[in-house]
Amino acid sequence: MMEQANRTLGVVMFVMNDLLNDPRVQREARSAVRAGFRVTVIALQSARCQVPRETVDGYEIVRVWYPRSILRFLVFRFLWFGRLAAMVLSEGFKLAVGLPPGPQAPGQDPSPPSCWRRIKWVLMRGVGVLFFPLRVFRPLLVPLVRRAQAAAPLREERWKRMLQFVGDVGFARDTVWISLVMLWAARSARATVFHGNDLPTLPLASWAARLYGGKAVYDSHELWVGMSPAWTQSFNKAFELTERRYIRKMDAAVTVNDLIAEELQRRYQIPLPAVVMNCPEPAAPRVLDPRHSIRAKLGLSPQTTLILYQGRYELGRGLEELIESGRYLSQGVIVLRGYGSNEPDLCRRVESLGVPGRVFMVEPVPMADLVDAAREADIGVVPYTAYSPGYYYASPNKLFEYMLAGLA
Repeated sequence: MMEQANRTLGVVMFVMNDLLNDPRVQREARSAVRAGFRVTVIALQSARCQVPRETVDGYEIVRVWYPRSILRFLVFRFLWFGRLAAMVLSEGFKLAVGLPPGPQAPGQDPSPPSCWRRIKWVLMRGVGVLFFPLRVFRPLLVPLVRRAQAAAPLREERWKRMLQFVGDVGFARDTVWISLVMLWAARSARATVFHGNDLPTLPLASWAARLYGGKAVYDSHELWVGMSPAWTQSFNKAFELTERRYIRKMDAAVTVNDLIAEELQRRYQIPLPAVVMNCPEPAAPRVLDPRHSIRAKLGLSPQTTLILYQGRYELGRGLEELIESGRYLSQGVIVLRGYGSNEPDLCRRVESLGVPGRVFMVEPVPMADLVDAAREADIGVVPYTAYSPGYYYASPNKLFEYMLAGLA
């Protein structure tokens, strides 16, 4: 009777990703289906998944499309072009007047030049020829150039702040746009519970519950405020004000461990949130696809100690320090398996480490294979730094996946 009654109750879950790599939301949706609820997960279309609607494990996924910010793209392009033009003019002027060149000037980088770098060098030399008559004024220009060079760090800092501001405004604009599109998509779900996953969906869950009638639940996967080193102080302040305003309007709050629950209670003077940890569902071990075997791919013997990091590549996760620690390994190897915005920098660090055969980066595996693919490792690492409370208190999915895989 209870299950039949629950079938009339709908749950809408909001998540601002494509859901392909969000095991927590997937587990919550499956659990609600098993409890007899009708579940709809409203997610985003992405470059890798543009399926607008599908049913998985008994719950429906609705992926919405939203217009990316063309204005933000144009602003970034304009700023990039302006910075490039300033650099070409500056180096060309130095060539013309006979001043010490900068690191971007022709011939300063000993590595083989790319086609794009050759084009920049041609432009610099062209500017140098154009400005060559100014060499007669060199005694007057040298002091001015030196003052400009002394102010270069300040200009660089202003440039970074400008880019951060444009990024912050773009993120806020996209979040509002996505929230409105998801709010419209939820209108026909006939839900009695609206479940927001992470801070960007917190206002959305509140709006949906108020507009369509129902209860609002906030699931804080981590402490968002101050989580990323790239976020500005104003950005974090806006996050804090948003969380403070809307978390108190929730009918219930959920998070991933006791430490974060206590921190949310302390920050916002709310009842202690419930705790649902990121534990994978137990399953019998499966035979590993040979394509996903690190040992087979790298030619490692079963006796070689394999230290594994499995997850996203992002700032603040201690991956730079993990790679650097490879210098001090007397045996075994470190393997990073994942993807993310910080991947190019990490690849460069591995290449420049100077200790071949100690640190490797391999491509990620499908989410359903994470635990089975980790079983061939010996040690699983979560090298997060204490940069922010979000990382300090974190208990991510990978921690429980390592335990389920039997890693140390």
